[in-house]
Amino acid sequence: MPFRLLIPLGLLCALLPQHHGAPGPDGSAPDPAHYRERVKAMFYHAYDSYLENAFPFDELRPLTCDGHDTWGSFSLTLIDALDTLLILGNVSEFQRVVEVLQDSVDFDIDVNASVFETNIRVVGGLLSAHLLSKKAGVEVEAGWPCSGPLLRMAEEAARKLLPAFQTPTGMPYGTVNLLHGVNPGETPVTCTAGIGTFIVEFATLSSLTGDPVFEDVARVALMRLWESRSDIGLSLIGDIDNAMRTFLNYYTVWKQFGGLPEFYNIPQGYTVEKREGYPLRPELIESAMYLYRATGDPTLLELGRDAVESIEKISKVECGFATIKDLRDHKLDNRMESFFLAETVKYLYLLFDPTNFIHNNGSTFDAVITPYGECILGAGGYIFNTEAHPIDPAALHCCQRLKEEQWEVEDLMREFYSLKRSRSKFQKNTVSSGPWEPPARPGTLFSPENHDQARERKPAKQKVPLLSCPSQPFTSKLALLGQVFLDSS
Repeated sequence: MPFRLLIPLGLLCALLPQHHGAPGPDGSAPDPAHYRERVKAMFYHAYDSYLENAFPFDELRPLTCDGHDTWGSFSLTLIDALDTLLILGNVSEFQRVVEVLQDSVDFDIDVNASVFETNIRVVGGLLSAHLLSKKAGVEVEAGWPCSGPLLRMAEEAARKLLPAFQTPTGMPYGTVNLLHGVNPGETPVTCTAGIGTFIVEFATLSSLTGDPVFEDVARVALMRLWESRSDIGLSLIGDIDNAMRTFLNYYTVWKQFGGLPEFYNIPQGYTVEKREGYPLRPELIESAMYLYRATGDPTLLELGRDAVESIEKISKVECGFATIKDLRDHKLDNRMESFFLAETVKYLYLLFDPTNFIHNNGSTFDAVITPYGECILGAGGYIFNTEAHPIDPAALHCCQRLKEEQWEVEDLMREFYSLKRSRSKFQKNTVSSGPWEPPARPGTLFSPENHDQARERKPAKQKVPLLSCPSQPFTSKLALLGQVFLDSS
């Protein structure tokens, strides 16, 4: 009774502690500087090919050297690649693209767009670029990061998605027409990712713009999803040892084919019919980057090396990099997904660039004056959305009209540093916690008139111990979207 495994499966390596040592001293690890330059060359081969052959279409068709619209009609690859430009250090091109996007992108179009993809690629890409604009040398307007052209574009795009959330459950439809809203015959079938990931982008929008509607709809959708969860649960977060074992299994498959097939039959050790392709997905490379930050294991750099070598050997063509249609014979398909530049190349570069600003540990930061007071940005702790667009969590508190959240953040920071100082003591006596439960309703905001009284009534915070998560057996993680499938045979 064989298992069937859908690849890629998220290894849930987020929130892992950083590793502060160097790779093994035996010299066996690939040279990071060499592969940084190789990855950078990959990016520009793909990026320049898109600009020369496909812009302003959404994506490049690398075999015919032209472009086509895929998820909408808003120069998707250019939006998706924008923050990658800065991560690679190209501030001049970042600045140029910001101007191009303002002049060329229009969301008032009669197009049926994926709610999920538009959110993670367009809204997420614009928000990330907005928050990185000052670092990229863009002359930001007064009031930034609480205002700015990219923020307004992100808000405009997100408003086009709001009609999708008008459902009996609050969980959004999968498709919306950007001009007319949800089509009357739209299917109610959607996926869990298309429900639960909006909280990152929409809560950021609400925090920066002051309009609570985005966070409200995303929070309701997330809570309804949580209430509909299965009994399997999620207990993988922070489980480094099992994450590494899982990773090594995937890496074995990569070495077998030079990429990861969409499906893989474990007992037969081979691909599944009609699921033999590899569209240059990033998930295994993403996991390698997180795990390397946590462990410093040079095996993870070897995966990065193998990814660069195999993608260049199999997928590189004159006009970019082509999706691998069949890993058995390395036939190619005429498409280069925008996530190749947004995610795959980005995670590869970050794997080989340990001093990138994205990996900042808080030792450096920028102080910014906003209409609501001083704000600290760029201190690290970036949260990647589903499309690998980094969001600076500190920015969420730059534009608060009320002081209540500022007090809460100050309390959390004091508590964090208190825990950090006594970390070794707590690690010996870690307390396991139960599964997370969502709040009964969204948090109550306080009005300016009563915030002083609210602060006085605020109860003393209890000391919170470090959390640990229960571990599942390794075999239970070989699953299809969190579920194990058995075939009768």
